[in-house]
Amino acid sequence: MKLAIFGTGGMGRELADVVARSPRLRSRYDSVTFVVDHPAGPVQGIPVVHPDALGDDDEFCFALGSSADRRALAARFAGRRFATIIADTAVVSGSARIGPGAMICDFAVVNNAVEIGNHFLANVYAQVSHDCVIGDYVTLAPRVSCNGWVRIEDEVFIGAGAVIRNGLPDKRLHIGHTATIGMAATVLKDVPPGATVIGTRPRT
Repeated sequence: MKLAIFGTGGMGRELADVVARSPRLRSRYDSVTFVVDHPAGPVQGIPVVHPDALGDDDEFCFALGSSADRRALAARFAGRRFATIIADTAVVSGSARIGPGAMICDFAVVNNAVEIGNHFLANVYAQVSHDCVIGDYVTLAPRVSCNGWVRIEDEVFIGAGAVIRNGLPDKRLHIGHTATIGMAATVLKDVPPGATVIGTRPRT
């Protein structure tokens, strides 16, 4: 069984490094390959193939930072097997639930009673605290800090170093569908669907 990493950009190459450093992941897969629609030779010694070259048992991983691109690939390859890649240095609570296709990179943390949907991406040092509920195709860039009792809807992108204030058990802080949180932003109250937030979103 191959691990088929879609994309040869930075995220794809970083994910290949995560696998290469992990005896656990290396033992799961016979080999690792990059996948693109127009292959043009190996990248850093890893073969690059067309999707048609993959077998039915190979597991797909969509190493793309764009939520919309991951969603499009998941629809294109519906019914195939999706890999969940968790770096050996990541910390994931045993009580967390994570959907297929997730990529949890080095030193990321997913804490107690977190629920995460499909094709989630947590880049290096991102953290999701207790009791958060996260939808499908959500992207956390490096060093995002999402505190407890937050709900993040599908296809949200949160930029590097952003901080999401904690909600409450009876009133989660809510980030709406397809919202974008800018790099180093501080979110102190709900964000509407489709909104873009930069700087600090005040509580009032």
